[in-house]
Amino acid sequence: MNQWDTLTDIFGCRWDEAEIPACAADNICIAWPSMLSGVDRTFPEKASLSVLDFGCGGGLFCRCLHGLGHTVTGYDRSEELVKVAQGNVPPEVLVTSNRTVIEGAAKYDLITSIMVLPFIEDLHGVLGTLARLVKGNGVIIQAVFHPEFVMDNFKTNRLVTDFSSETNSGFLELEKGVKIPVHIRSESEYRQAYSRYGLAEIYRDSPPFSQEFLAKYQMPFSTRYPEYLIQAFGRRAA
Repeated sequence: MNQWDTLTDIFGCRWDEAEIPACAADNICIAWPSMLSGVDRTFPEKASLSVLDFGCGGGLFCRCLHGLGHTVTGYDRSEELVKVAQGNVPPEVLVTSNRTVIEGAAKYDLITSIMVLPFIEDLHGVLGTLARLVKGNGVIIQAVFHPEFVMDNFKTNRLVTDFSSETNSGFLELEKGVKIPVHIRSESEYRQAYSRYGLAEIYRDSPPFSQEFLAKYQMPFSTRYPEYLIQAFGRRAA
């Protein structure tokens, strides 16, 4: 069984838009605005984009992108999360766990990936695929763990366990008994990885936890450092 299939209660949030679900609040309130700011900066004159949300989880960001006027495809290898996502998105949004579907489609203007790459060991294999799927003037924008956030929470025995400084990897245990391998990489490591495919960093941000956010949501981990590192990569100058 895919381990992510067992975590649909965490990563498969339902959202009726009356109130942001607590399980995705940090993602929606902190990562999304920075991601969308990166999109606006790199596509200032293009209102409608063809977008692939790689590792779409419960599909909430797919729905957000569709609401902004983009043509969106969501991909996740967890069939259970795809089922949840299909209930979260309008029928115009294609969500699939079939990789051949996304690899057989036309190339995308934009590829988004939120908190996916830290859980992938074969980073170069995945980036090679994404580089083939993005158009020549397209952009890949990602949200990953900020290394300082992970180290701070590891020191306080929260979030990441069995962390090895030699391999910069450990395990994320969000539900008892379900340990997901996680790989923490620096911004420079991602820059070097993308450079193999002719992609250069064109946007970077580390959005902090705001006081307004912390007053509303109780986080089960240290919020002293930014949780997310947001980076965008393209084949054009910044």
